[in-house]
Amino acid sequence: MLPPSQSHDEPECLALLRRLGLHGHIDDPVLDRITRTAARLFAVPMAMVRLIHGDRQCPLSRYGADWQDASNWLPFCPHTIGQDEAMVVGDATDDIRFHDHALVTGPPHIRFYAGRSLRSRQGIVWGTLCVIDQAPRDPGNVDRAALGDLADMVQDHLWSLEDAGRTRAMQVSLERSETLLARTAAHAAVGIAVASTDGHWLEMNQRFCDILGHSREELLGSHVADFAHPDDREPGLAMARRVLQGDTEALDMELRFLRADGSCSWTQVGASVLRDREGRPENLIVVLTDIHVRKTVEHDLATLQHALEQRVAERTAELQLTVARLQGEIAARASTQQALIEEKERFETTLQLASDAFVEVDADDRIVSWNRSAELIFGWSRDEAIGRSLADTIVPASMRERHLKAFESFMAGLPDTGHLVGRHLELSGVRRDGEEFPLELTLGATRIGGRMVANAFLQDISRRKADELALRSTAERLRTITDNAPAMIAYIDRDLRYRFHNRAYTDWFDIAPDGLLGIRVPEFWGEATCAQLQPVIERVLAGHRATAEYSLPGRTGPMWFYATLVPHVVEDGTVAGFYLLAQDVTERKRLYERIEHEASHDALTGLPNRRALMQRLQEAMTHARRHARAVAVLFMDLDNFKPMNDTLGHEFGDAVLRHFAETIRASVRDPDFVARLAGDEFVVVIEDLAPVRDYAGRLGRALLERLATEREIQGVAVRLAASIGVAVHDGEDEETPQELLRRADAAMYRAKAAGRQRLAF
Repeated sequence: MLPPSQSHDEPECLALLRRLGLHGHIDDPVLDRITRTAARLFAVPMAMVRLIHGDRQCPLSRYGADWQDASNWLPFCPHTIGQDEAMVVGDATDDIRFHDHALVTGPPHIRFYAGRSLRSRQGIVWGTLCVIDQAPRDPGNVDRAALGDLADMVQDHLWSLEDAGRTRAMQVSLERSETLLARTAAHAAVGIAVASTDGHWLEMNQRFCDILGHSREELLGSHVADFAHPDDREPGLAMARRVLQGDTEALDMELRFLRADGSCSWTQVGASVLRDREGRPENLIVVLTDIHVRKTVEHDLATLQHALEQRVAERTAELQLTVARLQGEIAARASTQQALIEEKERFETTLQLASDAFVEVDADDRIVSWNRSAELIFGWSRDEAIGRSLADTIVPASMRERHLKAFESFMAGLPDTGHLVGRHLELSGVRRDGEEFPLELTLGATRIGGRMVANAFLQDISRRKADELALRSTAERLRTITDNAPAMIAYIDRDLRYRFHNRAYTDWFDIAPDGLLGIRVPEFWGEATCAQLQPVIERVLAGHRATAEYSLPGRTGPMWFYATLVPHVVEDGTVAGFYLLAQDVTERKRLYERIEHEASHDALTGLPNRRALMQRLQEAMTHARRHARAVAVLFMDLDNFKPMNDTLGHEFGDAVLRHFAETIRASVRDPDFVARLAGDEFVVVIEDLAPVRDYAGRLGRALLERLATEREIQGVAVRLAASIGVAVHDGEDEETPQELLRRADAAMYRAKAAGRQRLAF
């Protein structure tokens, strides 16, 4: 069974265009931009990208080549593709290879040429990138490195186009295979089921239900041993345990099951384990083959054998005399035939015990050899298969005509089929019951007695294809889980490039699905955040688990995340990258900041409160002692505030306090610290200023002057006054913040005693 021969009528360059997705319209904007760039960079009127195969040249892109037929044979390119470095011709009229060519002597009158070859990933020459001028140039002034870079850009683009074509072809093939596998499972001649690791049925096809004699509803969720024959339950469970524990990849065993009608059904049970990516057992795959008829026949055969043995014993005595006469002749023949018999037996035994089907076919497509595995895979006994047409026996009807044509070519020894010998080919086969299934074929040929015989090993790969489908399903489930997780999940390689991310990036940052793949972390996080997390990244790339908290600009504003980084350690012990799980803690962060602000600020004026003041004062005094700098404290109290508050009301008093706070804030420097101590008492802390005493005095007098200006507060004209006490800590003793504040308070009371609206040190 062979694939059809490949046609060789299509030129290689057209075949390449087809692989690149350019067949029928050579119009690629990327290549056009490169040729334009090449023309501008080298200041030439013409630049081209050309494909070359044999005596054919095909322009993929050209700039400025406006002579009558720019696809004409360009004589320079064959010389260019013969070397790895750039080829430069300073003046074509002085070069014996080109001086009499029509494109040199006539339009466009080429004088200067520089080009570099383009190659496939396998090193096969595709064509050239070249620049052309109508004026000669000095070859020593040509930037060969720049030409090489541009050629590499063309080469990389062609590679990416070829990779995209392969990807499209693989996707079409995968979709076709998935459809075939789904139909195969539904119409399989064997029962197929999936069980959990704790022994409960999860899924099965209809044939599985038919073999066990129970409905799908009865089987789903039941334990694997519920319907087993009592004598076979423990052996069956032991087989499942061995597979799940990894003692063996798969086991086969004959077991009996009790059907719904009470009868007993013999089955051949095959069990194998499906593991997750970490190698842990995930599911148990069970395949049932109905062998009830076979077991019945075996019982009948045993009975018949017993009867035959009795008859043989009766006839043995009669045959002994005849056997004695024949022994002499048999001994003579046996000695001459023994070597041939032993060799034949070894060969036939090997073929019969082979797990792959072995088939030999003569030149007329008639089967001449058919081993035991072929019987099991295709459903035809050896006696039935010998002499049949291979095409009618195992080739699907839709493929028979192509198979016969390809087989005829192969048996004729045509050159374009010789490469198939020894290769592994995936094709479709058909069983006796009409079921199509995927198989892998390895083809060979030999001559016996002067005639050609084709042979093939065929392997049923249905289970392998099912496993591949299961793996894809697992990957899809994992993608669904990660996309619905309320967190950012990503995998980042050692070069800090994203290789996977879930849908949270789309929801939170408006990034297209898979939009970060290949993007480096600093481009998304930002250089500042990346620098902040550099120690964490270094730790995880050293093989240690790490956590971090950081902020990123989200779709609706800044967002805070708490991230866990887990290293990905490969088998050789190196770290290939790390997994990142980041939870959104923005609301928690905002709540913490709000609580922190409320705990340290006065609700009426928005100024820091006593708690914040004492913390700041402690820090300022410690700094002053360390650096021999002075700290000044202004202690302020409104004069006559209580009568005003009692007379005009508390709301009016609150407005006065807010006005007082705003006046202080407007009068101090940005580094100065303003706080509300209690009631109508306010404090200003001044540091890192010399001489601080002079500045404190100027600030206090300026405040008194501003307060004395008449203001209207809630419709009432008010002229405020305050008493201010100033204390200075010179950093030379161990005075506490409380003691410094008491000195400022005492100075304030001296100011009040002196007549109010005054400042005292």
